[in-house]
Amino acid sequence: MLPTLKSTYRALIHKLCAFHRFNIVKELLQEMPNAIGTPPDEDIFITIVPGLGRAHIDLAQEFYRKRMMGSSVEGDEYTFGILMKGLCLTNRIGDGFKLLQVMKSREIIPNTVIYNTLLHALCKNGKVGRARSLMNEMEEPNDVTFNILISVYCKEENLVQALVLLEKCFNLGSVPDVVIGTKALEVLCNVGRVTEAVDILNRLESKGRVVDVVAYNPLIKGFCRLGKVKVGHRLLKEMERKGCLPNVDTYNILISGCCESEMLDLALDLFNEMKTDGINWNFVTYDTLIKEGAIEDAKKVFGQILGEGGVPDVLVYDHLIHGFCEGGYMREAFELMNEMVGRGYYPLAPTFNALISGFCRQGKVSGALKLIDDVVVRGCKLDIGSYNPLVDALCRKGDFQKAFGLFSQMLEKDIAPDLSSWNSLLLCWLQETSWLARQNIFQVKSPSL
Repeated sequence: MLPTLKSTYRALIHKLCAFHRFNIVKELLQEMPNAIGTPPDEDIFITIVPGLGRAHIDLAQEFYRKRMMGSSVEGDEYTFGILMKGLCLTNRIGDGFKLLQVMKSREIIPNTVIYNTLLHALCKNGKVGRARSLMNEMEEPNDVTFNILISVYCKEENLVQALVLLEKCFNLGSVPDVVIGTKALEVLCNVGRVTEAVDILNRLESKGRVVDVVAYNPLIKGFCRLGKVKVGHRLLKEMERKGCLPNVDTYNILISGCCESEMLDLALDLFNEMKTDGINWNFVTYDTLIKEGAIEDAKKVFGQILGEGGVPDVLVYDHLIHGFCEGGYMREAFELMNEMVGRGYYPLAPTFNALISGFCRQGKVSGALKLIDDVVVRGCKLDIGSYNPLVDALCRKGDFQKAFGLFSQMLEKDIAPDLSSWNSLLLCWLQETSWLARQNIFQVKSPSL
């Protein structure tokens, strides 16, 4: 009967702790000696500590000192682990170290979980050096221990310490998880040490870790940054052979690398390969071609996208218009802007600015002026970048009157002229002093001056 009653009390106390009904738990503890003829034993106390530790660490500590120790129940690693977790969750790291000393004074060897809990709290508070010292006290640090510290060192970009611990981890027979390994790979690749990163990836795989595409992508990006696009491409094929399928980011990285290395044929092959492999491209894929200046190829791809029913977004249009303007394809750029408007996308000032600058570079100032007038009629908001190319172009042509007219329009729209605007006008003024005197330019003042 006694064991049954004791089990009932234990189950009841467990549920009450789960609902934070500690006042009733206290009453049950007081009535147990009379009800079952024996005080609460270690099993009962250990049931209470986790509940208190999760909710009220101060109550848990008080309960441990007064009730458990008062009943000659010292607790075990599990008890101390709960207390350590509660202290660390409430950021009481100093009390955590005191608890560690209490355990040692009672010849209870802290287990790895207790150390790791304190290590994690130290790292979370930026006390990485102290965490490293604490790790040196551990008899058997495990992969979780190394994961905690390597992760922090990678976050701080302390590559030397991250690699030292990574090597120690391998030498002790532990293996960092793929997430931590990937962080180390990224840091190495960011500083150009891609070959070392490949070595770490191979070691992870040889130890049984299943490396995913998230680990391969930094390696491919690292090789592309070094101009070794073909090596990155071989790595793509290697990961496929291992059953690790590339994603859209993998292809975007390679396409960008191809464009930067002027390997445009391979970039287009990769674009088509995505379609063959059933990988849905995103507009980052397409934007890459435009940003890298591969305008003719971008036009082909753009036509392919439309032919397959794709609808470019406003950023794609913006990048392509900029690319056309920089390449001197003003007619195509203008047509594309009209198509953009027809699809319900409204161009922003930078898009108009690209067209205005493009017209001015080709000496087609009248086209740029017409565009400005059209934009103003539509009520679009322009900025200093819209006016500067035109003011400069008109001044170079010696048409000070029109240049000053635009300058005045800027002031009316509360667009403050910058140094470029003033320099263009002043240079033109030196050639047009007689006209300037007649117009009494010095009576016009900018509200921003």
